Parts: sequence; C-alpha cells; structure tokens
Amino acid sequence: MQFSLNFQNLFNHVNLAPPVGNLSSPFFGQSLALNGGFGGFGPGGGGGGGGGLGAGNRKITAQIRFNF
Repeated sequence: MQFSLNFQNLFNHVNLAPPVGNLSSPFFGQSLALNGGFGGFGPGGGGGGGGGLGAGNRKITAQIRFNF
C-alpha cells in the first residue's frame, strides 16, 4: 500500500498572466489577469472540470494505491 501527497503552489504564489504589450495602453507592462490553472487540460487548466479558475490557489492531491 502506498500513500502520497502532491502539492502544487504550496506557498500560494499568484501566477500572473503575461503583461499588456500595447505601447499606447495605460497598462503597458502590467499584468491585468491571472494565468490559467495547473496542467493545461480542460477549461482554465486543472485537469477537466474547470477547477483551475483561480491560478493563485494552491492544489493538494492525496493518493492511496493498493497493489497485490
């Protein structure tokens, strides 16, 4: 029997989207949104259901595996 824990973004560091690149924008060089979630699967990333809507959130996954 194996037990495992997987932590992504353990210290809750916010992942910002790329900055605005339009030179005439007052927001040039600033990031105005959060980047996608973890993984890159499904809507917003995060593996399917759209659970990766806020990229600043930490994700903790627990797993139990039984082999015989």
